[in-house]
Amino acid sequence: MKKNMVSVDSLHKEFPSKVICKSSSFGIHEGDKIGLVGINGCGKSTLLKMLSGIEPMDEGQITIRNGVKLAYLQQIPHLDEDKNIYEQIYYSDQGAFVLLREYYRISDLLEHEATEELSENYRQIMTKLDAIDGWKIEIRARSLLSQMGFSDFNQKISTLSGGQKRRLDLVRVLLDEPDLLFLDEPTNHLDISTIEWFQDFLISFSGAVVFVTHDRYFLDAVCTKIMEIENGVFRFYESNYSGYIKQKTQEIVDSQRKETRLKAQLSKELQWLNRGARARTSKPKNHLDRVKELLSKSYLTDSNELDISFGSKRMGKTILEIKAINKAYGDKKLINEFSHNFQKLERVGIIGANGCGKTTLLKMIGGEIKADSGSVKAGLNTDFAYFKQNTDEFEQDITVLDYIQQFASTIRTADGTKFSATEMLQKFLFEGKMQQSKIYSLSGGEKKRLYLMKSLMFGSNFIILDEPTNDLDIKTLEILEDYLDAFRGCLLVVSHDRYFLDRTVDYLFVFENGEIKKFPGNYSDSLLVRRFQEEAKKEEKKIEKPDTRIRKVSTKLTFNEKRELVQIEKDMEEISCRLEELHNKIETEAASLNHQEFGEITGEQDILQERLDEVEMRWLELDEKRD
Repeated sequence: MKKNMVSVDSLHKEFPSKVICKSSSFGIHEGDKIGLVGINGCGKSTLLKMLSGIEPMDEGQITIRNGVKLAYLQQIPHLDEDKNIYEQIYYSDQGAFVLLREYYRISDLLEHEATEELSENYRQIMTKLDAIDGWKIEIRARSLLSQMGFSDFNQKISTLSGGQKRRLDLVRVLLDEPDLLFLDEPTNHLDISTIEWFQDFLISFSGAVVFVTHDRYFLDAVCTKIMEIENGVFRFYESNYSGYIKQKTQEIVDSQRKETRLKAQLSKELQWLNRGARARTSKPKNHLDRVKELLSKSYLTDSNELDISFGSKRMGKTILEIKAINKAYGDKKLINEFSHNFQKLERVGIIGANGCGKTTLLKMIGGEIKADSGSVKAGLNTDFAYFKQNTDEFEQDITVLDYIQQFASTIRTADGTKFSATEMLQKFLFEGKMQQSKIYSLSGGEKKRLYLMKSLMFGSNFIILDEPTNDLDIKTLEILEDYLDAFRGCLLVVSHDRYFLDRTVDYLFVFENGEIKKFPGNYSDSLLVRRFQEEAKKEEKKIEKPDTRIRKVSTKLTFNEKRELVQIEKDMEEISCRLEELHNKIETEAASLNHQEFGEITGEQDILQERLDEVEMRWLELDEKRD
């Protein structure tokens, strides 16, 4: 039976405008992976803060078992702006880093004054570091920083973007090696490859995790329990997100409600979750027809080789033409000779690593920055709605209703129906009482939802969305997805949310190796093709390497095989020695290695290990025959 790590008894918390929890009791056990769901403002972040001891509770008790180490990732990190990246990590309270800081301090002093006392302190620190294998934490720190996209560890915190600060804070949390993780929107500002890496990390994480995320694929893959927060009431579901959706659907049927729209929405969401799961887990050969169809459409062709069309007639005027644009900042080339001619109803997603130029491309299209060369031409009838990563600077003392009414008091939908600002706010989950709330009282997610409504409500025919899912709750995302389903215009979206991309786009611009390539499908389609190609490469290697253990002709070694065996044994010894040298180099010189040197060493280790695996396999074949 799993031990209880945290006990929550009769927890009560409320603010003047809302109740967060009503005398709730529950426990967090070893190995739990609990996903919190609920609309923005329901109290998900507040609950994490109370569990972490940051936010006081009104009533109740939270008891954490002795010896349990917890770590909390906040939505907005609190870092020392005067430090650089490596200093920020080194000044962690993690035990090994405390010893490492003292080790380097004494080492510097010994260079100038080699007293007996300093020498003794040095020996004691070395003994302590050896006892806890403290040198490995430094290697892990460099590895995690590289994984999160940091290359210059001397860069000042004050020069980092908000997203970079968030990723650095995540490195800090992981290096603390906690037993219990509290994570508030951990996938925000991560690119898709890093999200998938972090998803796998949490799946194999031996401790417990309680987290808030809008990423439904991430939620589905990681969590073993869902905790739903609604009107101050906590409900647990013993399943992942797909199981939760099934149970919610069944609850509607069992209670015989006439909420057909909600039931349809839940069924639609479950369908997309299952489709995404099949692409992630099933074998590509089981989808061979789909893979062939995608490959026939020139998977990841260069941008100037393919112009897409959905078979619709041209509108007669230009929608958006991008011709051979280039953009660089200093020596860093972001966009190289990219061209695309948008057609009617195109729905394009943009993916790629952080810092590759995705938002830069949107800003060039939106006219905020100019291309170094080439042209961006929008049609006369093209009307953009641009949802940016950073929300409006809201006037804090006005109400939610006043904010919308300053732009329009009535709003006309695509079918000509007129809605008042009050009615449209209700559609975006701002009920009557909340419409009279002051802007300053809204949560970050509620402000983002309000900004989203303002961005979309003026009937544009070309929507540009830059990371729209950050800080939005799942219910708001469902509203946005339904809106985009009915939208009869062009869509261009940058997102790290794989589920959202699958739901809303049918074409991708992929930033890869300094180029923008095009893919005719959504994210799960691209994942399916990528896995198919990876498996095809493995099959080719198997064909190139015949299985001598099956097709033996003789039980004795031939003369050439004896010579080969002698050479293989020499190779194995040489490779093993070189691997040992590289391992020792990292162990002894970790502090002085820069990012490039560290990458070169680990790269050589990977190549040598792969070679060692190959020769050991051949040695086993020959040795078996010799026996």
